Amino acid sequence: MPMQQWLEIGKVVAAQGLRGEVRVQPATDFAERLTRPGVRLVGRSLDDGRVLRLQSGRAIPGKELFVCRFEGIEERNAAENLVGSTLWSDAAERPVLAAGEFWLPDLMGARVFRQDTGEAIGEVSDMTRAGNDLLVIRLSGGQTVMVPFVHALVPVVDLEAGRIEVAPIPGLLDPAEADEA
Repeated sequence: MPMQQWLEIGKVVAAQGLRGEVRVQPATDFAERLTRPGVRLVGRSLDDGRVLRLQSGRAIPGKELFVCRFEGIEERNAAENLVGSTLWSDAAERPVLAAGEFWLPDLMGARVFRQDTGEAIGEVSDMTRAGNDLLVIRLSGGQTVMVPFVHALVPVVDLEAGRIEVAPIPGLLDPAEADEA
């Protein structure tokens, strides 16, 4: 069987009702990954995950949560055993992105450079959501900074080269610079 690449799409946060449904906090902007039936991997890690078939899913109005039902999970105790698990979908099924959109796994580990000087300053270690997406960059000196992932501040993303360029403004990469400006 060929090795599949899996993409994280959510976290099971609670059991829902008595018939084996679970509440899932999404880690994807594509709701269909939590609502469209198909194969998902569920587990504490990729190594201990088990393949389950998503039968159905629905958004909970007014909350950033989904209720999902998996084949073979028919009662509350079985659903409670999934709490704390991560959900993954097959990377081969990821939706096509528009120009200027990127997948987080494709950005991870990309080298980051200052656009003004060409200096290598670090690498992408994560992304956080806070109004805008924020690139978490581990600088060469070990510090971590968050840069809003907007074109004005991150004008170049070259996935083939594994290169991202940041157009820094005072205080963006070094808070002490903001005081001097």
